[in-house]
Amino acid sequence: MRPLAVLLLSTVACAQEAPEPLPTMKEMSTAVTALEHALTTGTRAHFAAPLRQLTDALPRLRRATFRDPEAAAAAIAELAAAVTDLGTPVGDGAASDPWDLKRLRRACTDCHLQNRAGNQDRGLFPNHGGLVTGVLAVTEKDGTGRTDRSGVVVFLEAEGLSAPPLPRKPQISQQGRRFAPSVLTVTPGTTVRFPNDDVVFHNVFSLSRGNAFDLGIYGQGIEHERVLAQPGLVKVHCNIHPDMAADVLVLATPHTAISHGSGFWAIPDVAPGDYTLRVWHPLADEQRLPLRVGDGAAVTLPLLVRETRPRVQHLDKNGRRYDAKY
Repeated sequence: MRPLAVLLLSTVACAQEAPEPLPTMKEMSTAVTALEHALTTGTRAHFAAPLRQLTDALPRLRRATFRDPEAAAAAIAELAAAVTDLGTPVGDGAASDPWDLKRLRRACTDCHLQNRAGNQDRGLFPNHGGLVTGVLAVTEKDGTGRTDRSGVVVFLEAEGLSAPPLPRKPQISQQGRRFAPSVLTVTPGTTVRFPNDDVVFHNVFSLSRGNAFDLGIYGQGIEHERVLAQPGLVKVHCNIHPDMAADVLVLATPHTAISHGSGFWAIPDVAPGDYTLRVWHPLADEQRLPLRVGDGAAVTLPLLVRETRPRVQHLDKNGRRYDAKY
């Protein structure tokens, strides 16, 4: 007979084992369906129960065992943020609720694609329409493969495709003398927040044509905003710290993705039709590929991004070299 202490320890260990995610994912899918029904019928009061169900399920999902724990953690963090935002609408929620629900469904779809087998047979719920996805590789100029393959923007364009300003204001924070995130996609007319969450002063600026701005010097706890009205690339820098850089792509399309560190990317909710897929990386030549998306189909594309351009030190907001200032 095993000692009582050993039995107790074994019981506790079993109780603390990470659960399988599938039961929790099924429970959450029911809540997502309920949210979509409430949004369709226009009864926002019916959001409360499914939001509570999702909130209660999140801790169990965080403890679950996933095939790719890092990717799952990122998807769960985005899902949790969307749940929080759905509980705090902008105004009456007419614009923010559909956007927040789309974020929630996208996080679920990302998690399924990276951690669950047989998605094409199971169905792509909660994705609507078609899906374009893949895992990309990034190589340096000498052909060496990069381990970190994050920050590559993949997006779809089509004739007549457009997108309104985002109903919530995305942010680029200043932390540890870095911008976070360093790559962002928004639609024309979107207001972007620039909070200083650092312990030092910063002077955020951009000289990009059509979206140039200078937020001046400001310290910790202060936040400024800027409307990015014109489509194109907005290169963001700090006039005090030369190593700080962020890229914002202002794109007139709702179909965008930014690659994860593993190279994974996914563009959900794609209506059937013909598109041009474009791939952007700050040091690579841009790629354009014709693409046809079917209804409910998943298109998988392996992409290779080759860095061909040298890294060049940008100038300050007055067009001078940083080392010439001191």
